[in-house]
Amino acid sequence: MKISREFKVGLVSIIAMVLLYWGFSFLKGQDVFENKKVLYAVYDRVEGLTPAKAILLNGYKIGTVDKVYFHPDGSGNLVVVLNITSDFDIPKNSVAAIQSTDLLGDKAINLTLGKSPEFAQSGDTLKSNIELSLTEEVNKQVAPLKNKVEKLFGSMDTVLFLLTGFLDDDSKDGFEATLKSLKRSFTHLESTMSSLDRTVTTSQNDLVGTFANLNKITTNLEENSEELSGIFSNLNSLSDSLSKVRFKETFESLNKTLLVAESVLSKIDSGDGSMALLVNDPELYNNLESASEQLDLLLLDIKYNPKRYIKLFGGRKDYDEEELLKQEKKDAARREELKD
Repeated sequence: MKISREFKVGLVSIIAMVLLYWGFSFLKGQDVFENKKVLYAVYDRVEGLTPAKAILLNGYKIGTVDKVYFHPDGSGNLVVVLNITSDFDIPKNSVAAIQSTDLLGDKAINLTLGKSPEFAQSGDTLKSNIELSLTEEVNKQVAPLKNKVEKLFGSMDTVLFLLTGFLDDDSKDGFEATLKSLKRSFTHLESTMSSLDRTVTTSQNDLVGTFANLNKITTNLEENSEELSGIFSNLNSLSDSLSKVRFKETFESLNKTLLVAESVLSKIDSGDGSMALLVNDPELYNNLESASEQLDLLLLDIKYNPKRYIKLFGGRKDYDEEELLKQEKKDAARREELKD
């Protein structure tokens, strides 16, 4: 059987058209020979999402975006047709989120799996979400900082304006003097710290010895803690005993005694009574002193001349007259010695 030329041309044309369609679909990211599941997602905006953009699950491509068109209800929302070419079962409550894949703003759809036990079938509509791009995220984080910086610059501008009006020539001179004074103060402080450092360095050994002595004192106190406890106990007992003493009654009695003594001394000083005369009258004192001397002489005479007084009071008279005269002379001489 002979095949006509027209049939050959027609067959080649059909094959070329099929190849063209397949190539065009392949370039769009679609494979006409793959089994696919068609899902939908509705967005209020698509942020530059176009057909043939990838559908990702955990970073792995499982399909492409087939179409993007306005919702027929006239709300202005956009319907995105998702061609899922993977056999992986997707839960019905999964979320299809539009996200940026690079810094240039290239878009893709990232699926976040839900936990529903039912799986999405062709024709089902998934939940939608729009993730912020990197630029939007940065702007979101930087916007509050930008506002704060703007407020800060506004405050600084106000402060500088006020300072400009405040810093006249006198104020500038005052600030300059203040800064110089602060400089001198810091110089003196530096000198003082240097002197203190030298002093500490010089006295380092003394400080070490002092701390060693303090350590010894602490050790001694710790070793004699029992004796110190006894001392404090005795002091406590003494304070208890003193607290029991009736100091008020004692001082009142002492005060009364002092008042009586003051009264007696006042009477003596004023000349009332024998004691006052004895203290204040010198003649009486001299008489008493003379009488005392006479009595002393009399006792001395009795001691050395007992026979005389025996004779006077009727005693024995068997003594010699000459001897008596001699004895009297001796007594007279003795009395003169006593008077001298």
